[in-house]
Amino acid sequence: MAVFGAATALTLGGCSSFNGPPPNGVDPNVFPANYKAQLMTFLQTNAVGMVGVTSAQLAPPTLKPFGSESRYVACLNAAGADDIRRQNWHKEKMFVFYGGEINQFVDATDEGCKGAPYAPFPELPAMLAQLRSKQK
Repeated sequence: MAVFGAATALTLGGCSSFNGPPPNGVDPNVFPANYKAQLMTFLQTNAVGMVGVTSAQLAPPTLKPFGSESRYVACLNAAGADDIRRQNWHKEKMFVFYGGEINQFVDATDEGCKGAPYAPFPELPAMLAQLRSKQK
């Protein structure tokens, strides 16, 4: 029984280390200083769902609750046209940052992007159009 108690204490003691600083010493909530450049680089190689963007708006990163912690979140509002279906579309996405770097690119949530201070982001449609013309 003493062995079981010691093993349990060691196991539970190890769990408390998860509440401390990250093991690699990275501050998870470093502000992503050059977030626009990061977004453009990310979307150059991960443009799935962004094909056909004709207009875009971007809200700068804001510290938001994300799960049980907080993370910087930048919101993207994009609209475009689907040439095949001949329909217009609208998407709201979130970039979640960890340590100042993009960690996730997901559909926006009400908590993440409600009331986001969007500003025009003409760089995105221009870049995607340029990528599309290179593919032809």
